Amino acid sequence: MRIFVGALVLVLAGCAATRPQPSPHAKPHLGDEWFVWRASTLGISADQARARDAALPDGTDGTAPPAGTLDENTELEAAILWSKQCARCHGEDGIPPPPEEGRPQPRAWDGMGPTMGFAFGGDKMRAGIYKTISRGRGSMPGWGDTLSREQIWALVAQVEAF
Repeated sequence: MRIFVGALVLVLAGCAATRPQPSPHAKPHLGDEWFVWRASTLGISADQARARDAALPDGTDGTAPPAGTLDENTELEAAILWSKQCARCHGEDGIPPPPEEGRPQPRAWDGMGPTMGFAFGGDKMRAGIYKTISRGRGSMPGWGDTLSREQIWALVAQVEAF
């Protein structure tokens, strides 16, 4: 039994997703700047990038974007967004620092909890996290007016990788 458990731990550790590490000087692309930058990475116009983004699910119907929507550019953007915006409350590795006095403790994304939720909840779980990032919840502000749908889906993937 111990051999089985040890082998399972090694397999699970090997399956852990590797997140890109952004430069400490990198800045996220916010608002319209995202569409201009994203268009340049895809070789399309900014208007085409906006239309492409608008076609992505918004989390309301429990679906996630099709496989292949997110690429290494969106993964890096999510890593930058996490590092510059999310980590101050949720921690660089998904483990929040102690909260300031009088502030609530943000949710920890370490361990098997989210992974198990994604495994069993699938796209509905992803859509729920998308809505929380977009609309906010409790003391967490909503980012839907600042980030594109693609950026928010990339952050969902970032959370899933913890």
